[in-house]
Amino acid sequence: MNILDLSIEDIKDQLLKLNEKPFRAKQILEWIYKKNTLNFDQMTNLSISSKENLKKIFKITSINLKKIQGSSDKQTKKYLFKLEDGFLIESVLIISKNRRTICISSQVGCEIKCSFCASGKKGFFRNLSLSEIVEQILYIKKDINDSITNIVFMGMGEPLLNLENVVKAIKVISNENYLNISQRKITLSTSGIVEKINELKEKNLKINLVLSLHASNDEIRKKIMPIASNYKIKDLLSSLKEYFNTTKRDISFEYILIEDFNDSKKHALELVKLLRHFQCTINLIPYNPIESLSYKKPSFDRVREFKKVLDDNKIIVTQRYTKGDDISAACGQLAFKSQ
Repeated sequence: MNILDLSIEDIKDQLLKLNEKPFRAKQILEWIYKKNTLNFDQMTNLSISSKENLKKIFKITSINLKKIQGSSDKQTKKYLFKLEDGFLIESVLIISKNRRTICISSQVGCEIKCSFCASGKKGFFRNLSLSEIVEQILYIKKDINDSITNIVFMGMGEPLLNLENVVKAIKVISNENYLNISQRKITLSTSGIVEKINELKEKNLKINLVLSLHASNDEIRKKIMPIASNYKIKDLLSSLKEYFNTTKRDISFEYILIEDFNDSKKHALELVKLLRHFQCTINLIPYNPIESLSYKKPSFDRVREFKKVLDDNKIIVTQRYTKGDDISAACGQLAFKSQ
């Protein structure tokens, strides 16, 4: 069994079965989470016999790091991991000033199948376990030998469709005895599933929530996001307001700008009307090209004009500058392979 899938109490119970002292559980977790040690043999305050006992029933890793790619500007690294069943997933490290952000995956493939995103092109296969989610962070933390400041669930998959394991992972990530990253530094991005947003609201978490909006009305959204046929924008906004009222945490909207599709002044004005009375931030993302897709990235001037409309109407807006597109690590470009 993977020790990362167990609570400290579960680990203690297993240690007792091995005739090991329960206090070893804390020692082991300190080695893993505080000292970046993913091998029992390197835990120097454990006896040789204890190490051999632990290896009989526990493993620490269930994924293997296969490849690391670095972007030309040295601000992005993409990590390819192989799972025990042969599937591959990808994670991304983004470095900017004093921030080291990891974009992690929550599923193999994606069942949402947005038409502009590579992650769902080959379908959906399964959810990632708690250990598979957390290990992405541990491997990257070990690689850079530095602390991680922010975590974003924006990699492969729809996090809310793996809600149980994602919530468990958030609690591990934020636990001061484990990775100790504040929940206020954790962001979850969703395509918009009303009942799951409502369920997340009841989890008593303090994470930031981002909706992948990408359209100023339902008809446009349906053309690129099949899930929009099940959830109208007005219903999503209602659930997000309830999430904000309950958690007091930030709500943001991602809006991928696609040339001659959703990037006109008319679309910007529709967006203003839609969100004028909503306390939020809009994050504009110029489309990142994906092989085999015909969508195009809008010109710099087109993006600037769209942003100006929002600025002029007192909408809080940021523009995400593309990072990692030269290694297919930018938003929407993560994909998986089977073996």
